[in-house]
Amino acid sequence: MTFGCAVAAGQHSLQYRLQAGDHASYQVLTTVTTADGSQTLASSAEDVQVWCLGRQGDQLLILLDATPSADGPLQLLYAAVFSIDESGRARLSDEILSRLAPLEGAIDLLPMLPLPVQGQMAWTTPTDPYGRQWRCTSRGADRRQSGHLRVDFQVDDLTGVAEVLGRSRRGRYWFDPILGCLSRLEVEEQDDRRHTRSRTVAGRRELLRHGPAWAARRGDEAQRFLQVLRHEDRLLAEITARPDQFRWLLDQLDRLWLAFQSDLEPQAGSPFMRVAQARRAELSADASRLKARAELARRWLNQPARPWTLQDALGRTVTSESIRRGVVIECFWSSDSVWALRVLWSLSRWQDQPGSPAVPLVCYNLDPDPAAARRAIEICRGRLTQILGGPLRTVEPLPELPVVRVLDRDGWVRGIWVGWDPAYAAARALAARLSQEEGP
Repeated sequence: MTFGCAVAAGQHSLQYRLQAGDHASYQVLTTVTTADGSQTLASSAEDVQVWCLGRQGDQLLILLDATPSADGPLQLLYAAVFSIDESGRARLSDEILSRLAPLEGAIDLLPMLPLPVQGQMAWTTPTDPYGRQWRCTSRGADRRQSGHLRVDFQVDDLTGVAEVLGRSRRGRYWFDPILGCLSRLEVEEQDDRRHTRSRTVAGRRELLRHGPAWAARRGDEAQRFLQVLRHEDRLLAEITARPDQFRWLLDQLDRLWLAFQSDLEPQAGSPFMRVAQARRAELSADASRLKARAELARRWLNQPARPWTLQDALGRTVTSESIRRGVVIECFWSSDSVWALRVLWSLSRWQDQPGSPAVPLVCYNLDPDPAAARRAIEICRGRLTQILGGPLRTVEPLPELPVVRVLDRDGWVRGIWVGWDPAYAAARALAARLSQEEGP
């Protein structure tokens, strides 16, 4: 059933008011055109669900899921569980952060609102986990949108990733002050590298409410879901740690999600049932990609790293012997994708964190064009040692980027991680242990 509530006196109009059991559904339509808008190149649709599974004080437990339209037998569905406060500041665990890629557009439906001390006319949001900020300006109540509050925004990427990719984003959203959530979102993105622009429009279809008992059970399932993700991460890490056990590990991944699915109440209408079914199907379809990770580990793990003579970002000739001194963390990246670029942000952030291993951190840019590589390195900045590793593409073929590995003091590969990670905690821990074993 639909419902409404009044804004209490003294409350801020830009404030999330979702209660346990609330369920908002949105339809999201995206159109990609040429830069001048003369030709439509692609269009897509997506259904996004925002579930509030619990509330403690100003903290809301959220399940966000998105189902993109797709041809073929595989029904994709991506989901994340996290908490937000009434101003939309999110608490995202590492296992959720590493899976947000397909939900980046959906999470825009939960933007950060101004804090009470900021006022509600203009504000800049805190930096998100990817180093971006929204500069927001309130335009007040919009009569054309049922009096909902319109907010215009411009997204600034402080990491330089958007600049390397030639992308810019701006848009506007309408916030329903009565129901306390977005009613509409419009986003425009310019892509100078591809000479395209895209327009995304999301509209709220309905807002429903489930009972408190239903919400409490779903809240328990949410905690179990996070536990399953942590277990899944351990099994995925084992694919590159124990590549000979690939088939067994793939079977264990399926059993993990099957057990989670079996624990759910079939007739309770739990959204996690679809999440579990979709994840099992996705892992099965992903088998070839995961197998490629295992094959990379077979070639590299517990083997000496290949020596090289390359140029650094300043054009100086350097050798692997001059760079690899003691335990080393190495990262392979390129400017071809947002995630292969964001790895630099991840690595730069934990360099200064307490407890980070004091070991060299060497990054290999694999762009075939040295000029493009230097430009990406300059824009992304950071204190990372950068090597122009384009020539390595033919001798070190990689299934996907980024790739991070740890070398011991003898130059042997002792750990491999494929894909973007917000913290690379396991790599840091291994490097620290190897450094301690190395001694003074």
